[in-house]
Amino acid sequence: MPAPRVRDRVAVAAFLLLFLIPMFLRATVMPKELPAPMVLRKLHNIACLFTQKPTAWSSYYIQVRYPGEVVWVNLDQRELFPLEPFGRRSRMHRLLVAWGAKPSPLTEDLARWILVEHERRHGDELQPEEIRIARGWSVPSRDEPPQQGWHHPQWQEFPPTQRRIIARYQRDALLGGTHE
Repeated sequence: MPAPRVRDRVAVAAFLLLFLIPMFLRATVMPKELPAPMVLRKLHNIACLFTQKPTAWSSYYIQVRYPGEVVWVNLDQRELFPLEPFGRRSRMHRLLVAWGAKPSPLTEDLARWILVEHERRHGDELQPEEIRIARGWSVPSRDEPPQQGWHHPQWQEFPPTQRRIIARYQRDALLGGTHE
């Protein structure tokens, strides 16, 4: 059998140095982010799936309040985010996790887009005067595991101590009174 070519040896060495060894370190002694380019960190995240048990399962909600009402209503996310490429979680869930689930210009832009899109789809209906993005979380139990996999619970199913309003916006402040 002929000896491996130099190019093959360099490729194997690069793979070991740039991917396998950092992945091993991340999985064992260095669980924090690697000082590496984003692409390489994402590849490591995918390769090191489930390195830590989640302490809670989060669900995110879009809630609106209509003029003259005090009750917040959950919008159906399936209308705005029809694809669920991440299991049973929507793209909005993925974005909010990536943004740290805290108020920012990104959540403001998301809320603005939701209001504009809601008006485009339901222009003949009363439009909300406020919007908020909320999070509820549940702690998984080994004694009572979820049946039939994870589902998106109703907001009211979470105890008040396991609910949080991420951001709240007035329609006029977001849209500047340009939409009626």
